[in-house]
Amino acid sequence: MGDWLGLGIFVLVIVGALIGLSFLGRKRPQMTEEEFQQRVAEGRGTTAGMANALQKVYDPQAARGTEVVRELRAGRFDKKKKRGDDDPHGETDEKDF
Repeated sequence: MGDWLGLGIFVLVIVGALIGLSFLGRKRPQMTEEEFQQRVAEGRGTTAGMANALQKVYDPQAARGTEVVRELRAGRFDKKKKRGDDDPHGETDEKDF
């Protein structure tokens, strides 16, 4: 009896996989411009925002890098030189990159 049950589950998984693959193989109908704008307005791209937030948690330096690139493109990135061994007088220099 256990062999038949295992075989039934195995066949069920294979049939489910084939049905799932048939749905993946279908072509999508063409969207009109109005449908596209409606989907954009609905905010279906929220998963990309969540992925970006997770990336910031896992790699904070990459998050800082994206902020720096954004500031550079906006033209408001000023890097100030902090006190260190190479600057004995503690002066700061402002440089635009």
